[in-house]
Amino acid sequence: MENEKIIKFYEILSRDFKIFAENDNDWEANGLSDTDFKSLVSVMLSTMTHTKRVITAAVALYEVANTPQEIVKLTDEELIELIRPVAHYNRKTKHLKEMSQQLLDKHAGKVPRTEEKLLALQGVGRKCASIMLNFNFGGNIIAVDSHVHRVLNRVGILKTKTNEQTAEIINRITPLKFKKHAHEWIIQQGMNTCTARKPKCSNCLLVTICSEYKVVNKTN
Repeated sequence: MENEKIIKFYEILSRDFKIFAENDNDWEANGLSDTDFKSLVSVMLSTMTHTKRVITAAVALYEVANTPQEIVKLTDEELIELIRPVAHYNRKTKHLKEMSQQLLDKHAGKVPRTEEKLLALQGVGRKCASIMLNFNFGGNIIAVDSHVHRVLNRVGILKTKTNEQTAEIINRITPLKFKKHAHEWIIQQGMNTCTARKPKCSNCLLVTICSEYKVVNKTN
């Protein structure tokens, strides 16, 4: 039964949402993923920050610096001003400079292509590493952020407490044919329909399998 539910979940989402490459994608249109390094920096900037603010900061940054060598040459004050639109810009400034220096010292300025080496970089967590592996390096890995975690738990696919638990389990139980684009479908569901506040259940195609929808409507 649970296996049937997760298959139905992905079948519905894959019909309802296009993958990023098929959408008018502001992220790609503004060059945030033109290179592996820009992709990595853009994802690091995106933590706890709305996409529009990430794009504003990234575009300003990449006009001045878009390689590890150029990042490390910036003063902290210069980098802070460039990425000020994003949340936690002071901490991200520190992480970006340290990560860029690590790439120069240990990887000849190139972004490493394994999870272990990505996670060893300053400021790179599991979500960031998973996005790089899936979108840049041809892997089949589901990156989990707050949207993905929320959707999977609301619908009743998982019962987990943290993003880390969610990432471990969803990557294990998702059929291979859905893994490449799972993050893209689920995050769109979380941002557009299954929002944190006031989810749009009346417009949701997952209501037939959603555990929370059944509970809420049983009590109303």
